[in-house]
Amino acid sequence: MTNNMYQFVLNMWVFGKVTETQVNSYAAKGFITEQEAQQILATPQEAQ
Repeated sequence: MTNNMYQFVLNMWVFGKVTETQVNSYAAKGFITEQEAQQILATPQEAQ
């Protein structure tokens, strides 16, 4: 089952609404896993 928070943060990342620091802080707080954070950060963002 996909983590809903992972999907939310991924979408926010793709559309440039969160920074790398924010993604890492979500992992540190336990909202997403470290592996999920790395997957998100490896995903290309939309052109601004």
